[in-house]
Amino acid sequence: MSLRRVSQSLLPHRRTYAIAASPVQYSRRGDQPALAPLAVKSLSRAANGVAVASLDHRGPVSALAVVIGAGTRHEALPGVAHLLKSSLVRARPGDNVVRALREFELRGNTLYTALSRETTLIGSTFLRDDLVDVIPGLVSHVFNPSFHAYEFLDAIPFVTAETEAALADPATRVFDALHTVAFRRGLGNSLFASKASLGVLKRADLQSFASANFTADNIAVVGSGVAHDELEALVNKAFESFAVPATASKTISAPTFFGGEARIAGSGPSHFAIGLKGAAFTNTHAYATHLVLRALLDGTPRLKWGSASSGAGLLASAAAPGTAVSAFNSSYTDAGIFGIYITGDAAAIQQAGKQSIAALKAAAREPASAADLARAQKVAIVDAESALTRDELVADIGKQVLASKQFLSGVELAQAVAKVSADDVAKAAQAALASKAAVVAYGDLAKLPYADEL
Repeated sequence: MSLRRVSQSLLPHRRTYAIAASPVQYSRRGDQPALAPLAVKSLSRAANGVAVASLDHRGPVSALAVVIGAGTRHEALPGVAHLLKSSLVRARPGDNVVRALREFELRGNTLYTALSRETTLIGSTFLRDDLVDVIPGLVSHVFNPSFHAYEFLDAIPFVTAETEAALADPATRVFDALHTVAFRRGLGNSLFASKASLGVLKRADLQSFASANFTADNIAVVGSGVAHDELEALVNKAFESFAVPATASKTISAPTFFGGEARIAGSGPSHFAIGLKGAAFTNTHAYATHLVLRALLDGTPRLKWGSASSGAGLLASAAAPGTAVSAFNSSYTDAGIFGIYITGDAAAIQQAGKQSIAALKAAAREPASAADLARAQKVAIVDAESALTRDELVADIGKQVLASKQFLSGVELAQAVAKVSADDVAKAAQAALASKAAVVAYGDLAKLPYADEL
C-alpha cells in the first residue's frame, strides 16, 4: 500500500471553510471527537468523617487543598479568620517552619493559604507522584497544636501589610464594601483584618475560632489530577495522628440582603458598583441562570481590538465616553449578589449608570432572542471554566462539598447552563430589580451620583 493511500485512510475527514469572495481556504484534517475525555469525578468520606473529593483529569500536574468551612462570615471577632489564615504555616512540634517550607520548595511544589467569605484553606500544586508527601504536610499544618507567641506576633505585621496592599486596589475595596452594605454582618464581614481589630486579637481568639470550626464535618480534602483511591488512603493515614472532633457546634443564620449605600473618597478613575440580590450556588438552576444573565449583560470586550463599547453584551451600549461597564455575579452557600460595575470618569458615570439600569430592565421586560441566549450561554460556560485555575478549582470544589455534600464538574455546570431558557433569564432580572440595591461609589464624590439619582 502506498504512503499516500495509508495517509488517506488515517485521515478520513476533511473540512473546508471558504470566505465569501475570497480564494483563501482553511482546512482541518483528522478525526474530531464528539466529546473530549471526561475527568473522573469522585467523592467519599475518610474514616474520621472528613470529606474527600477529587476530579482526576489524568494530567502530570496535581493540586490539593484542605478546605475548612471557616471564612469571614463565621467570625465572632473581626479579623480573626484573616489572622488565622496567615498563621496556618508555622513550626511543628520537634521541627521548624524553615524546614517545612524547604520540604515543599526543594520538591518544586507550591504552598499557600487562602481565605474567602466561607472558607479557609491550605493548598499545594505539585507533580502527581508527590501526592504521598503533600498530604501529610498540609494536614500537619492544619492540626498543628504548637502556636508560639512569637509566631502570633510575627503574623500581625504581615496581615497589616496584606490588608493595606489589598485595599489599595479600588476594585477590591469597593467589592468588600459592597458586601458590607448588602449583608451587613456574616457575608458582609470584611475579608481583611483592620489595624483596630489586630490590636485586640489574642492567640486564644484564634485557637477558639479553630476549635469551633476545624471539625470533621466541616473539612474537605480536595484533589485535582489525583487518583481518588490513593488520595483517600493517604488522607486516612495522615489523620491517624490527629483527633478531629466530629461535628461543629456553630450555627449560621441565613443572610438577609439589606441593600444601602456607601461612598468612599479616592483618587484616580472612579468606581461605581450596583449590587442586587442574586442566587446561591447550591441552587444549581438559579445559579446557572444568573451566570447566563451576567453573560447576556456584560459589556466587557472579549477581543483586544475595539473600544469599551464594542462588546456584544447589553451593557456595552451603556458605556458612556470615558467609562467601562461590566456585570458581575458572586454566589455563596445561601445567598448571592449580582450587579453592575462601572469605572471611568466620575462625571460620566451617572449617565452610564442610568443606561445600565435601563439595559437590565430591558432584559427583565422582554426575553432574549434565541441568538442572544445562545451566545450568553456560551460566554457563561467559557467564563466559568476559564476563571478556575488549578488552585481555584480545588477551592471551588471544596466549598461545594462543604455546603451540599456534592459538587458539579465543568461538564455538569455546562449542562445546567444549556437548560436555562430565555424566560428564566428574564425572571432572574425581574427578581434582581425587585430587591433594594446596594450601591458603593469610590472616587470624586462631588461628581459621582447617589443611588437615588440613577
